[in-house]
Amino acid sequence: MNVKKYLLNGILSVCVASALFGAVPGVAGAEEAAAGGELVPQTQQEPVVFTYKHTSARYGYSILCPVQPKIIPASAYNPGDKGEVMLFAGTYDNIKKGWIICINGYDDKVIPENIGTMPEEEAKPFLQNFAATYGLAYAQIVEIPNRNDDGSEAEGCRYGICGPTATEVEVDSDGDGVMDSVAVAENQMMKLFVPGQYGGHFVLGLIEEKGLTKKNVEEFMNAGLYTLQQWPTSGYDKAKADAGKKDKK
Repeated sequence: MNVKKYLLNGILSVCVASALFGAVPGVAGAEEAAAGGELVPQTQQEPVVFTYKHTSARYGYSILCPVQPKIIPASAYNPGDKGEVMLFAGTYDNIKKGWIICINGYDDKVIPENIGTMPEEEAKPFLQNFAATYGLAYAQIVEIPNRNDDGSEAEGCRYGICGPTATEVEVDSDGDGVMDSVAVAENQMMKLFVPGQYGGHFVLGLIEEKGLTKKNVEEFMNAGLYTLQQWPTSGYDKAKADAGKKDKK
């Protein structure tokens, strides 16, 4: 599968239906989050096993993986992306299974700090607008536990967003500001927006050649919610600065 086919106006389009895959760990809709109820991670029917820890010195993060992946710069597919494609199966031009991790996935204040306690009358329109902005069919709030630098659990949590996109997305084909055509994706991806513990703006994407499977979605979500770790601010800022300098060369 060619990852370039997923890139619509520089945004990775993704899709998964919760009705198909069941409960996603740590996920709540607008109503549940707005009600102020605690977001409790769902137990998995099958254990998720990670055997390898990938650490990105360039981009300042680490994440647990099911197996050791091949690493491809995300900019190889989209020059504007700062991050990595983690290839688990397939080749550069034909990705059968992979994760995309970008550190510059969204701008400041896109995900408000109070999203986890946002009243329903505010949460619903916010999530609808977020979904429309990022090409999602709908958006859900996810709880992300804080971690110490050594990976152990710390007090508190952050909130991110995950959600599906439709396979058809309206686009502005001639740049006049009017949506005048429809781009059709050949397949679907799962996408996760994760505020880093030290201010990062991570966006993760799951690619599967033959369509999303429950097992791989759960594996991806568990990795993103519970094992993705951003370096402390100094390390993260240095990684971003170094990445910017190298990308300009």
